[in-house]
Amino acid sequence: MRVYDISHPIESDMLVFPGDPEVCLETVAASAPWRVTRVTMGSHSGTHVDAPAHFFPDGRSITDYPAERFVVPAILLQLPDLADDEAISLALLRQHLGSPPRGAAVLLATGWDRYWGSDRYFVHPYLAEEAATWLVASGIGLVGIDALNIDSTVQGTSHAHACLLGADVLIVENLRGLRAIPAGDRYLLVCLPLPIAGADGAPARAVLLER
Repeated sequence: MRVYDISHPIESDMLVFPGDPEVCLETVAASAPWRVTRVTMGSHSGTHVDAPAHFFPDGRSITDYPAERFVVPAILLQLPDLADDEAISLALLRQHLGSPPRGAAVLLATGWDRYWGSDRYFVHPYLAEEAATWLVASGIGLVGIDALNIDSTVQGTSHAHACLLGADVLIVENLRGLRAIPAGDRYLLVCLPLPIAGADGAPARAVLLER
């Protein structure tokens, strides 16, 4: 079985969404034989899962889900190279996706993770509202993308978040390395977020297992 690590490492001063807390790793004890590190970051730092509570005040939190909700069959879509702030349209999505199994994850490979750490990372492609609506109607359980945001950061919109999270479809953002993985539906996604009680989201170590 092949394992693909599709997560960004957590590092001090790493890129974050505008306005989110900065990431800081600080050694607070370094006496032999141990070391202790203080980790300061937001709930949406690095590769992370969005729960409905991220958008809806009464929405489910990360710890409202059982662990198996984050271990699901996955379909990886290799999308063509897109322009800055270009929408992933319904027409484009339907060209690459048939009928996904109910509850499966759909992972959108745009290749935008190659701009991680640069200003261009913020002008990423995003999921069009009608495409998000179609995914919800298809019965999928999770959508992941190798970009900062499932919505347009440039435009400041949140249509895809509202549509997906409102239908209890989880979102994973800031994936990496998807371009190097063959497209297909032979994968199992394991994306376990930190079980932060009542959190609206949490960093996760995401891996794809090739079955």
